[in-house]
Amino acid sequence: MSGINPFLDPTRQAELYGHASRLAHGHEPLLPRVILSSPDQKTLLRLEPAPSDQWWRISHNGGSPSNSWSASFGGRTPVELIAAVTDTLTDPAHNERAAADPIRPLRRQGWETAPSGEFRSPDGIVKGERITYSGSNGWFITAAFDEDHVLWQARFDSRTPAGIVTAFTQALADREPLRRTHEQTRGLSRQGINLHWQQATAVSVASALPDRVERLAARRTGTPPPPPPRPAPRRTR
Repeated sequence: MSGINPFLDPTRQAELYGHASRLAHGHEPLLPRVILSSPDQKTLLRLEPAPSDQWWRISHNGGSPSNSWSASFGGRTPVELIAAVTDTLTDPAHNERAAADPIRPLRRQGWETAPSGEFRSPDGIVKGERITYSGSNGWFITAAFDEDHVLWQARFDSRTPAGIVTAFTQALADREPLRRTHEQTRGLSRQGINLHWQQATAVSVASALPDRVERLAARRTGTPPPPPPRPAPRRTR
């Protein structure tokens, strides 16, 4: 999956993302914490290491319980999946009331799905379920090799707009490989993971995140975003 520079730490990514999306930025230098707030102060994005492992939290205060919602993501959740949610949330053209089906992107990519809302990836690593409460649907998604090796979890409460959940599942079903350095793959179990090494120029690495920021900022002005950089030739080993 493209669009995120994996060579920067999450704190720096959150800071630059907030600048691109016109989110107010709060940062405490002595704490690994970043808080971004929307211009209307209704939506907060908090990045903070926590014992519960749910490091990323999004909360929206719509003025009443029925219009408020929250979502959270584990510290090892691929940042590309979280970016899909925040990109949708901060898109000026986004309509949070728009109807969407979170299961459809998964079904199109051959995931196992059930009418109840349960789903499973083809390799069995990612599982999700829809929890119905008072007529609303919440979502609980887990990536794990087995019960003792949980990779990450994502949770959307029952009031989260379906379009937000669909943005997440669409990114989840994307078959484009995640971009990671060799150092970032150390310590990962090779079970269920395929690695393909590809050379990247220093220029493309340095410009990846600034280019993304420019594309996000272009959504507000209506100017055509710059074309994405061409990937370097693949080299596998």
